[in-house]
Amino acid sequence: MQAPFELRLGSIAGWIAFMGVVSLLIVIPMALAGQPPTVNSDPASVVAYFRHPELALIHAALAPFVGVALVPFAYGLRSAFQSGVSNASRAFADLGFALVLVTVPVYVLSSALGAALVHAADGDAATFASLFRFYDLLYNAGADVLEGAWIGAFSISILAASAPRWIGWLGVTVMLARWIKAFVPVATVPEIVVSVGGVLFLAWFLAIVVMLTRLARRPVPAASPVGAVAGA
Repeated sequence: MQAPFELRLGSIAGWIAFMGVVSLLIVIPMALAGQPPTVNSDPASVVAYFRHPELALIHAALAPFVGVALVPFAYGLRSAFQSGVSNASRAFADLGFALVLVTVPVYVLSSALGAALVHAADGDAATFASLFRFYDLLYNAGADVLEGAWIGAFSISILAASAPRWIGWLGVTVMLARWIKAFVPVATVPEIVVSVGGVLFLAWFLAIVVMLTRLARRPVPAASPVGAVAGA
């Protein structure tokens, strides 16, 4: 039988979100302004980073769309674990979807603050510093905690379902790396941890989108969509 609509929608949304993260949140901003600053960066370099007007368009209009695309993607993942797997797998998939619903507004608010920083970069220095501090705490702390949580929930669901276990363990590693990175605004975190964690996140994201795409493209028994991937 044809894969459920939820899986096909989730697959499409997953690719949109993945490509958006890579292009709009990593490649293009770095090409325009260099490495994103944190609260530990030199104040002059922080202001210089946000003095790129192109970042306002990315933060205000494009990045929120990437965040919203995570909702149907997460719904597709949740649907993949709703039948033919263990109660624990279903429970963690439900938790992962719920956490995405909580996290997306934080992503959108962070993007709005990023756009506001672009407009504030040539204004009062104290106002800019306060706004950036709030942005840094929200984006590099709060969002990372929530992001690690939903990644971890879906990854534990994969492990409980006996789907490709390496994806599950990779996701658990990403969860821990995200939670360590969340200390950046308040403590010194080795740059290697942040960099490696970022690469592992992209690897996990790509792997789980591919997994969902395989589910969406092949006829599978209604009883166990995830089991079909595990046995592939």
